[in-house]
Amino acid sequence: MKKKLILALLVLCAMLSSCAGAETELYAASVGKADAILLKVNGAACLIDAGYLRSRGKILYAMRQLGVSQLDAVILTHTDSDHADGLEWLAESDIPVGTWYASKYFTGVKEKKHPAIQAANARGQEVVWLSAGDTIALGGATLNVLSPIQPADTKENDNSLVMMLESADGRILLAGDMELPEEEILLNSGADLSCDVLKVANHADDDTTSEAFARAASPKLAIVSTDSYEKPSTPDATVLARLEAVGAQIAVTQETTGGLLVRLNNGSVSLDKVELPDARSDIAIESVVPGDDLIVIANRGSEKIDLSDWYLISSRGGEWYVFPKDTSLAPNGTLTIGTNSSDAPTDLIWDDKKVVHKSKTDVITLYDASGAVVSEMSNGL
Repeated sequence: MKKKLILALLVLCAMLSSCAGAETELYAASVGKADAILLKVNGAACLIDAGYLRSRGKILYAMRQLGVSQLDAVILTHTDSDHADGLEWLAESDIPVGTWYASKYFTGVKEKKHPAIQAANARGQEVVWLSAGDTIALGGATLNVLSPIQPADTKENDNSLVMMLESADGRILLAGDMELPEEEILLNSGADLSCDVLKVANHADDDTTSEAFARAASPKLAIVSTDSYEKPSTPDATVLARLEAVGAQIAVTQETTGGLLVRLNNGSVSLDKVELPDARSDIAIESVVPGDDLIVIANRGSEKIDLSDWYLISSRGGEWYVFPKDTSLAPNGTLTIGTNSSDAPTDLIWDDKKVVHKSKTDVITLYDASGAVVSEMSNGL
């Protein structure tokens, strides 16, 4: 009898452990007026949109928070830069990607310039195109593509993928940047839009989330990915009121430095606001030299600093540089980064030409490995 009781307890513990591990997680990175959503279900992970180029560190931080080292899928909802630009660094990284997906319909960009095609081709892979009715398997859950149902020739936002994640833990509706015209088509399709969690469309601008849509979705939690400084019209107060009217709790990525971590377990929704580690105050860009194409970084502190995976971005040309692994900066020391245009001695080479603009204002920004801004300096023009 005692052995049977022990065995039953062991089985129960195993079942509880299995249930705990089945948790569905969504991490909405705080990437300004942009989208970067990491989903994890039973160990499988996908990235939906990749924000701006500068979003690199925050996406990597999200992956570390969820214990993700590879992506089973990368999904681009549409081609706008605040969703697509980050695919460039991702394609050149060493992060394994299973499949690249994108909306079947797009406008305003030639096929050969499509960000998803360029990213997939850089890996020797191809893009799988999605529209309403398609599905993606993810860790025992399913991403059902609800829209686009038809192409939109005038507004790229209305070509945006809208997907419903259906898992044993509940339903997550991911609305991309869908505006009212695509929303109306979706509502008229008769699709079941009820969900536990809603990623609000188009940064909660006033051109989305009608009363009818809010009622149809009736989420427990609504996630808004935006930054009012970058896009002052968001989140729109009327949109928020419609969501509150159906009982939704609302969270906005700009309320955090890191992002919003949502856990869905057996229909229960929890939310954590994630903050990045404080950026170091003892590291700074000391000089930016146009012409010579030099950037000097100084350590004004008393300890050696590991710069692995820190990165620089030029505002004018959008060029970017990632510090190699095991790069460090000695106390009270400096590092000089040059480019292929530099003639002066350098410690590191940014494999590009004419990065620092010689005649127009160019701001060089230094980010740490978590995506926090450490320092920035203009070229003085």
